[in-house]
Amino acid sequence: MKRRLLKRRNDYYRHFTALDVGTDMVKALVVRRDKKEGVVLGVGREPQDPLAMSGGAIADIEAVIQAANRALEAAEDMAGVNPPPGQAVVGVAGELVKGFSSSAAYPRTRPEGRIRENEIRGLLNLLQKRALREAQHLLELERAYGDLDARLVHSAITGVRVDGYPVANPLGFQGHNIEVTVFNTFAPLTHISAIETVVVELDLELIGAVAQPYAIARATAADSTYESGAIFIDIGGGTTDVALLRDGGIEGTRMFNIGGRSFTRRLATALGIGFTEAEAKKLRHSEGLLGAEEDRQVSEHLNADTEVLLRGLTISLEELARGERLPSEILLCGGGSLLPEVMTELRKPRWAEGLPFTHQPQPRLLQPPDIKSLTDMTGLLQTPRDIGPMGLANHALRVEADEKDLLHGVMRRVLKSMKV
Repeated sequence: MKRRLLKRRNDYYRHFTALDVGTDMVKALVVRRDKKEGVVLGVGREPQDPLAMSGGAIADIEAVIQAANRALEAAEDMAGVNPPPGQAVVGVAGELVKGFSSSAAYPRTRPEGRIRENEIRGLLNLLQKRALREAQHLLELERAYGDLDARLVHSAITGVRVDGYPVANPLGFQGHNIEVTVFNTFAPLTHISAIETVVVELDLELIGAVAQPYAIARATAADSTYESGAIFIDIGGGTTDVALLRDGGIEGTRMFNIGGRSFTRRLATALGIGFTEAEAKKLRHSEGLLGAEEDRQVSEHLNADTEVLLRGLTISLEELARGERLPSEILLCGGGSLLPEVMTELRKPRWAEGLPFTHQPQPRLLQPPDIKSLTDMTGLLQTPRDIGPMGLANHALRVEADEKDLLHGVMRRVLKSMKV
């Protein structure tokens, strides 16, 4: 199980692994850094034990380690990198993962003076304490799960304004008012500690853990998308993850426990067949490989779960909207997005009635070429199912760039002082 880590500086930091621990499948990518972009050299996919995950969270640590190790070995063998990558970025998903934006304004007593680091540090410190209290409150509302401690997974500065004017770095500017917006992702301590245990047992160094929908949104959003906004939906095996990009930044994420397995269980029950056979039939239906009559029968059974999924999506969007307008562009990925019933219903106006959309929603499937920062040398990343691990790889590339950013350096020092 243990794989040696040889920290030869050039090799060790040049390559990394993106590890997507999904409900149905563990996906691993071996990526080579090439300046600000990445080259995918190896791909590994390994099915999960049916009981390994629950609601997007790890339920059986040892089973996940076994599956992840096999996926890693397949990706590393394909990549042919020696020594194998020692660093990894991992996705975090599940109903109890909470992602939201927080903003705070700071009126300056001496607007003629140049903005200094201690002013930004104080503002960020206030924001992070406020966000931690909000995350703990949200987890306390999940009473069915018992007492849960919130832990910060990932934090990023998404916007800074000086007197209403957006700036990349406020240090050195003059002005009456500073406003900073930070996106934070929190999850229960037990959830994060399970992920950390898996990473340690795989002999990997965790360079980043990030909410899956946040990583997907940042990886696939074009400049025009940041201007107009978009809704990102990742329909996985156990959960559906939603991210809202609005007013130039990611405002929030929501996750709910409906995914591809719900559709499979529906088929298995309705047709009186086993789970494995139902999953195979569902996949053939997604690919248009069933006969006309069988395809019609399967579609009828799946329509009921499609309605349930859209109700969950509606509730999530109501929470994210906060009474303000929603962008009309809807971008989907994940295996569940390939079910034709999902796209058919999303194109009908009735599901969005009551939601504050600016225009009639326009859904489309995300494809690997939408992630411009990655080049796939394997030829194996071809469908919306592959967007998840590619989004994680893009996040790892951004983490390296953020390390050199002065403002993010201030954030790191704030978090270190808060010991979060």
